[in-house]
Amino acid sequence: MKKIILTALVAVASLAANAQIWIGGEVGFSAGKTTVDGDKQGSGAKFNLIPEIGYTINDKFDVALAIGISHANYNGDGYAQTYDYDFYAEGTPFGLKGGDYNRNALKINPYVRYKFAKAGDFTFFVDGGFSYTRIHYSHAQWADKNNATQWGLGFKPGLAYNLSDKVSLVAHVGELGYNFFKMGDLKNNEFNLGVSGNNISFGAYVSF
Repeated sequence: MKKIILTALVAVASLAANAQIWIGGEVGFSAGKTTVDGDKQGSGAKFNLIPEIGYTINDKFDVALAIGISHANYNGDGYAQTYDYDFYAEGTPFGLKGGDYNRNALKINPYVRYKFAKAGDFTFFVDGGFSYTRIHYSHAQWADKNNATQWGLGFKPGLAYNLSDKVSLVAHVGELGYNFFKMGDLKNNEFNLGVSGNNISFGAYVSF
């Protein structure tokens, strides 16, 4: 028993010696408008802030947790925002149309990062994990559909560029995953594979 405990302590000490804490995250903003023959039909804007904290176990694996918030507002009946699995309503070809509304969300995303290759100051990796998002819509006509939930599971490839031993710039490009969205009686299942403007993101990380 003493040998087992001693071996376990040595293993934990070895992991702790190689481990490193890092913090960082991503910030994003987008805005747009829809016009018909030069006449403005609607407009919208989105903002998100996703801080992260991670733990480097060794040269191959990290574990991390991202907790983020997002806000969006859309104005006008004719704004045709980008298709999204959480922007659907019956009889609305461009998502949740029908006047002015706001969308606020809280997202929790634990994941594991596998670093599979290095080339100079570049590190190539894949993040795999799941996410939970709680969404609240503000719209007078949707009294019975103000809240929604979303679950996701997937893999996101990316690369990091090491500016120094402590600071890195990170980009995620593409996604392979599954999302389930529910708002009242409305349910949506979506599989994602590929690269689009919705799954390209950039961030920065600082290690301690």
